Amino acid sequence: MDNNKVIFLIDLDAFFASCSMAKNKLPLNSIVGVASPNSRSIITAASYAARNLGIKAGMPVFQAKKISKDLIILPTDFKTYIEFSSKIFDLIYNNFSKKMEVASIDECYVDVTQEYKKFKSVTNMAEAIKSRIMDELNVSCSIGISTNKFLAKTAVEFKKPYGTMVILPHQVPQLIWPLEIRKMFGIGIATAEILNKNNIFTIGDIANTEISFLESLLGKNGRALKLNALGKGDDEVAFQSNEMKSIGNEMTLEFPTSNEEELRSIIYWICKNISKRLKQRSLQPKTFAIVLRFEKTKGEIFNKRMHKKTTTRQETIIRHTNNFEEILSVAQSCFDYLWKGESVSLIGVRSSNLISEIEGFKQIDFENLKSRERKNDLEQVAFDINFSLNSEKVFTADKLKSKLDKNISQSKFLTNDDVHISNEQVKNKWKK
Repeated sequence: MDNNKVIFLIDLDAFFASCSMAKNKLPLNSIVGVASPNSRSIITAASYAARNLGIKAGMPVFQAKKISKDLIILPTDFKTYIEFSSKIFDLIYNNFSKKMEVASIDECYVDVTQEYKKFKSVTNMAEAIKSRIMDELNVSCSIGISTNKFLAKTAVEFKKPYGTMVILPHQVPQLIWPLEIRKMFGIGIATAEILNKNNIFTIGDIANTEISFLESLLGKNGRALKLNALGKGDDEVAFQSNEMKSIGNEMTLEFPTSNEEELRSIIYWICKNISKRLKQRSLQPKTFAIVLRFEKTKGEIFNKRMHKKTTTRQETIIRHTNNFEEILSVAQSCFDYLWKGESVSLIGVRSSNLISEIEGFKQIDFENLKSRERKNDLEQVAFDINFSLNSEKVFTADKLKSKLDKNISQSKFLTNDDVHISNEQVKNKWKK
């Protein structure tokens, strides 16, 4: 690709159905729907085999069963989705490129500008990644390839599932300009309405509109959309910039729920994952927040813009911690403050105000001492020295290696209205 960067967008196909099939050791051509185990439930995710028959998300289970007697209904399993996502991103990071930016639970950008040369071509590398994920985890993925993130993300939609698509800048007028603006990443309902009112309907229309006019309509976002439409978008894969800011997960539910058990289960597994990632990076936050988006209530006038808004409650505790139980306790407290039985369409947990366990100053109190597990002699010596220094400066060889090997990358689960978790989607898990 000449002197340009080479960016992959790796998109995990029908991820939530695929995770459920892999966990239950079902073949990829299985006709599967994900749904809650009750007679009035609806399909929240479907395998490609099911989609090809007309079974899709939002369809009542009883109706889906009329379409195919071979339909297998598997339960929603948030824990499994997060675990598979972690394994797949770890596999990519450890074996293909460490320049990785996770955009959602089932998508990541990877800068392979140097790495692809080992595979002779970009498509060879893409096929190697797809095969490795399939062989080890039995999950299918598609890969979009280009010189920047927008084009890579657009490319992946052309060949799914298990496809590889390359779009080069000179192909933009032919392949991308004819697309409707709602198919352009970064354009939501409100932005599309504004553009349509000004006779801008396709990506080509954006490309051929003056930046000054787009900025008058959309502010700074107008310039970004113009550059993307011209194929000149952002090519920086943010694999380091957010490390010390925050770590969190958000999950958008395709089908809102007011089921308290389900909502608390999501919070539980999100907090579990946040705690794990914090410990891997030797980070400890002090501030925690719960994020909720409520579905409109019966009789309420539907407002598209308000429907997208979230409400947040955060609490700052006395000391920094990456302990799962403490994180869960604060998150549940924030949830109890915000939630009064409403139907929820998005739920998330965020942690911020971070310090490093290695470099940061850590106050050790008597409660810390009581809760520590018994140590071997070397660990005890290291602990005693660190206690006297009031800072963690001395490590055993094993612990030092784990600290050095930790994955300093993204981790957050950003929200993305286009990808759902079975209630379909998570964003930020690696990114922060």
